[in-house]
Amino acid sequence: MTAKAAAPAGFLAAAAGGGALRLWPGAAGRGAVWGLATAWALASLGTATLLAAKKFSPRVFWWAFWSGVGGRGVMLVALMFWCLRTPAAYAPALLAGYGLGIAFLLPLELRMVPLR
Repeated sequence: MTAKAAAPAGFLAAAAGGGALRLWPGAAGRGAVWGLATAWALASLGTATLLAAKKFSPRVFWWAFWSGVGGRGVMLVALMFWCLRTPAAYAPALLAGYGLGIAFLLPLELRMVPLR
């Protein structure tokens, strides 16, 4: 079930990454691809955690849900600090790729988690 949830999001992330490389050749495109890949990995990990936690109890499910949301926030802050410490031309593209990846991939994968 987890692979079934991660596959459409992975396809969308790969397509968006290919588009980013086509639009922004060089470092900016690679930064956007890294941001999208990070967002996809976190969304897939979060979905797997939710599917596993759902088998136990609603309380465990909600702990897993809010832990995933917090993990995405922590990763955003970590990427922001990394971009501040190592100024590079691709920092805005990295953060934009991550933010857009989370915004678009998370709902796509969470539709695989039935709430009943």
